[in-house]
Amino acid sequence: MSLIPIEGKDGYFRDTHSKAIINKNVNDFNTYMTNRKKLTSDKERIDTIETELDGIKGDLTDIKVMLQHFMDKHK
Repeated sequence: MSLIPIEGKDGYFRDTHSKAIINKNVNDFNTYMTNRKKLTSDKERIDTIETELDGIKGDLTDIKVMLQHFMDKHK
C-alpha cells in the first residue's frame, strides 16, 4: 500500500492501489467519533422522550374518557 498526500488536506492520503482516501489525522477522527456518539445519544434520548410522551397522551385520553363517563352518570 502506497499513500500519496492530498493537496490542501492535512492528514489525508490516497491509497494508490484501491484509490481510497485515508484519514491519518487521529485528532480529527477522535473529534468525529465524539460528535457521533453525542448525536447517537441525543437521538436515543429523543426517542425515549417521544415514547414517554405517547404514553402520557394515552393516559390523558383515558382520564378524559373516565371523566366524561362520570359526568354522564351524575347529571
